[in-house]
Amino acid sequence: MAREKRNVEKGDRFWYKLVLFLVPRLVTGYFRLVDLTSKKIFLNSEYEDQVCKKRPFACSCFHGTMLFPVYYCRRYPGVVMVSRSWDGELIDRSIRRMGYDTTRGSSSKGGKEALWEMIDVIKERKYCSGLAVDAPRGPSRQVKIGIVVVARETGQPVVPFVSWATRKIQFHSWDSMILPLPFSTIVMAFGKPIEVLPSLSNEEYEDIRQEIEKEMLRVQEQVEEKVKEIRLGHK
Repeated sequence: MAREKRNVEKGDRFWYKLVLFLVPRLVTGYFRLVDLTSKKIFLNSEYEDQVCKKRPFACSCFHGTMLFPVYYCRRYPGVVMVSRSWDGELIDRSIRRMGYDTTRGSSSKGGKEALWEMIDVIKERKYCSGLAVDAPRGPSRQVKIGIVVVARETGQPVVPFVSWATRKIQFHSWDSMILPLPFSTIVMAFGKPIEVLPSLSNEEYEDIRQEIEKEMLRVQEQVEEKVKEIRLGHK
């Protein structure tokens, strides 16, 4: 009760309301600037052509490298899960300004409800879906089972999507999140789409989870190696 009261009081403060108003606008404006001033390189773009441009898909990102992929994928109508924390409110409003719908929850609070709400929205509106597959607490770059559940229930193929950048800020957070800077070269890579059958045993769930994780790590290594090549080429 005390925690809920503090959250209510925080929400009533002028500064909090001001932050909720300004930050989402600054976030979308910043990524628009990055987009306009940066060169984009796509690896494995045939997967986008074969799947993403033709049918709804479940986009799987790593939390630490998801920022620009989320901005890029705004062209695909979709729903994204966002945590219920107070900073999740900032993310929620920023995401919505990019054109997404959202559901609110995480593995620590309201996650199951939000996941099934997401599945219902996908089915009703024929939306794509997006999950940071190692969120909200990590370990970093270890895929959790939620993306498999979404794919099984909706029939959507899982499409890994990762990024890296030549100019970026890398935070000292659990996920080592990167923030691409303007006038950068941003390398993005799609992974091989992974189909999930509607009926899976517990063992098969784990097999699919490992397959998604392995493919995501493979393409993440691809983009990081490409950025190294670009930097060496500029020396």
